[in-house]
Amino acid sequence: MARINVLTKEKATEEQKRIFAKTEAKFGKNPLIMSALTNSPATMNSYLALFQNLTDGRFSKQLARKIGLAIGEANGCEYCISLLAYIAKLQKLTPVDIELARGGKSVDPKETALLEFVLQLVQHKGDLTDTEVQAVKDAGWSDEDITEVFGHLTLNFMTNYFWKVARTDIDFPILRLFDQSKISRGGSHDFKQVV
Repeated sequence: MARINVLTKEKATEEQKRIFAKTEAKFGKNPLIMSALTNSPATMNSYLALFQNLTDGRFSKQLARKIGLAIGEANGCEYCISLLAYIAKLQKLTPVDIELARGGKSVDPKETALLEFVLQLVQHKGDLTDTEVQAVKDAGWSDEDITEVFGHLTLNFMTNYFWKVARTDIDFPILRLFDQSKISRGGSHDFKQVV
């Protein structure tokens, strides 16, 4: 059972109903985590704005999903990796692409360098060495690319951490974390899949 109220249209304010309409237009439905995020219109509107800005950004949708999968796996968000894997498949990523991304890898060496950089940022809370920053540049990523990574970190940390507190049911096919210990502190798998 969710620990934060999952709003429904019937119980939403007019402002929240407008957000639901925006969410449905963007995602085709209101995922449960986003229905819970809509408890705070300011937070959900910020999420939607950042999501759109990054969609219009430098990275392909496929690479954005890979970045999200790597961050979600590292942060222990089973909801997020399940949602992103579902979307990634719609965007023609293969099961191999998805599995590799969760571990910070790709069949493309340039993407692998970026995903490894992302995981270093997560692991070291942004405190990277000159060598680690130079490695991503040497792989062909620009300062603009590196800077845009932080938008993806913000977007994914928001949903990763929020889900770990809210613990909404998972309304996508469940993808289990590689390391189940990353989910255990906040509670066991007492949520269920709702499709």
